[in-house]
Amino acid sequence: MVELDTLGTADSRILVVDDDLSTRLALVKILRKEGYDVYQACGGQEALDYLSTHPLPDLVVLDVVMPDVDGYAVCRTLRALDRNLPVVMLTGLDDMEAIDRAFSCGATDFVTKPINWALLIPRVRYSLRTYRMTQALDKVRMLQSEAQEVARLGFFEWDPKLNRLSWSSRLIELFGLPDPVRNLGIEGYLNRVVGEQVEYVSAQLREVAEGIQNKVTFEHDLSGDEGERRIRAIARRTSPESILCVLQDITDFYTVSQTVEFQRDFDTLTRMANRVKFYSLVEDELDSKVPCAVVTIDIDRFHMINDSLGQAAGDKLLQLFSLRLNAATYGFYSLARLGADEFAVLIPEVEGVTTLVRWVETLQARMNEAYELDGQLVFMETCIGIALSPEHATDSHHLISAAIQARLVAKQSGSSRFKVYDESCQQNFARRLYIESELRYALERGQFTLFYQPQFDLRLNRVVGVEALIRWQHPEMGFVPPMEFIPIAEQMELIHAIGYWVAEEAISQAARWHRQGVQLRMGINLSARQFSDERLADKLGRMLKKAGLPTEYLDVEITESVAMESPERVLQLLAKLQEQGVKVAIDDFGTGYSSLEYLQKFDVEFIKIDQAFVRNLLGNKADQGIVKAVLGIAESLEMRVIAEGVESAEELELLRALGCDEIQGYYISRPLPPAEIEPIIEGYNQDEDSPV
Repeated sequence: MVELDTLGTADSRILVVDDDLSTRLALVKILRKEGYDVYQACGGQEALDYLSTHPLPDLVVLDVVMPDVDGYAVCRTLRALDRNLPVVMLTGLDDMEAIDRAFSCGATDFVTKPINWALLIPRVRYSLRTYRMTQALDKVRMLQSEAQEVARLGFFEWDPKLNRLSWSSRLIELFGLPDPVRNLGIEGYLNRVVGEQVEYVSAQLREVAEGIQNKVTFEHDLSGDEGERRIRAIARRTSPESILCVLQDITDFYTVSQTVEFQRDFDTLTRMANRVKFYSLVEDELDSKVPCAVVTIDIDRFHMINDSLGQAAGDKLLQLFSLRLNAATYGFYSLARLGADEFAVLIPEVEGVTTLVRWVETLQARMNEAYELDGQLVFMETCIGIALSPEHATDSHHLISAAIQARLVAKQSGSSRFKVYDESCQQNFARRLYIESELRYALERGQFTLFYQPQFDLRLNRVVGVEALIRWQHPEMGFVPPMEFIPIAEQMELIHAIGYWVAEEAISQAARWHRQGVQLRMGINLSARQFSDERLADKLGRMLKKAGLPTEYLDVEITESVAMESPERVLQLLAKLQEQGVKVAIDDFGTGYSSLEYLQKFDVEFIKIDQAFVRNLLGNKADQGIVKAVLGIAESLEMRVIAEGVESAEELELLRALGCDEIQGYYISRPLPPAEIEPIIEGYNQDEDSPV
């Protein structure tokens, strides 16, 4: 079933080999979107059959685990066909053995599963670029070998006893040397050798002049009127009185070679060590048996920068971040870029955990300061993980892995956190990996369900709306809290599929109630990642039309922090939603950084006061003041207010007295499935003497 993508427009052809249909199709779709010609094979044997009858592609994306012929065997076959062909293998994040084995089989790079789609395309571009550079280098080598006697060659003859030097005209012309060098001795040549290389070149020539060696070959830089050139020299004694030195200009070859070597070990954007080089640096440090530490740093929500400002701005920000990291470490420590927005620091000779933690606190504060990007201040937050040798690991793979695990735990606790590795990180990391694995199939296995929590109108004494809340009931893990799996779904790019399932299911339920005469407003939550889909408003519109639900009964809720991360993009989306008649609410109001200017621009129908301000409302004057202020703002902007987290009659009455429009919380009802929530809603809406 190998298919040729006839829509590809790029010169590069890519073969995707993966037995998992969803992963393979996702890879093909994303690569085709970038303009590559894409072929696909559903297994190792099919890939081998294809390779035996077709020209080699320019790059292969290859899964490791396949039922017939595994990725290692396919990789070895590819290496036998072309030693330089880039092979990007798909491996598990924690499977260091698989990663090592992939490289031993000849893999060029690897991408961990679940795939970080934002990182995949830069990896592919990098591999293809390096491949072309390697092909160019091989071509230069071939041409040099075939035309060695005539291509950019010159020579001089030197009589060591009389110190007379005869330059060829070709040599003077080739290197842009001034004509007076004809009358100089060996000093005329050595004066053109660059810097500290003079002593080395002199030593090589002396060995031939003194008869220690009959022939020497060496390289150095030579300065001429047209700048510095890289020279390969062969000096040979041709008679007792004469030494012939043939010089070849290898500048182009040397430049390509240096570029390839740099790209092999370093990240071209930040000029830092890449992942492979960093592993080597850590291993070398561990060999010294001196305690050291690895610190990994992740930029929170970096994808929002690319989404709102564009990839060029994102690249510029990464460069600014890397420059600040280098300045903050004073150039003393080895730095690396491990992934799209992941960095690492190798700290040798660690004095102790306490000292290291104080240093990390200072570093994090420095890295979180505002960045100026094209005249605009951009704020970023970081999460940091710390692992020490020998306490946490004694080899590079496990030490770096421990630092990454600690960082992931810190990230789950919120922004601007750091964590020193401990046993809980391993347990947490193992659970996270299991959740990642199971989350991929939860939707198709029907493990998600929606619960609904009523929203009660304090003036009408009726339930006027519900908020749809997703629940995951796993057969082995049991109930998995949304706060645990939603962030993972966002990182895995599964949030789009899950978010659209929630929207479609909630709209369908609202339409069923509508047909039964229960006309409730349905609230659904949008994730930050869903704002990257420019077709979001159109998709919601089609769902409403299909279900037959009037648009005014849909209430889209976005958190304040999401709204302020990319306000212009949010404004565009909200405008499209409001054109269709959909209502919009700002959720968790008071916990973000919104300004009145943007609140006016958003023109939303509802503000939802976060439960953090309702929890202590009865006894906390500060919280009462915040609630009064929000109610005043909402009234001036003609917005309605919903207070979340109401758990007592006293809280309800105080909110009613303050002029709040609606409430939501356990006092009315906890979130329940449709069959259980329906009689509660009916009871409130039919009972005129409700105590509420």
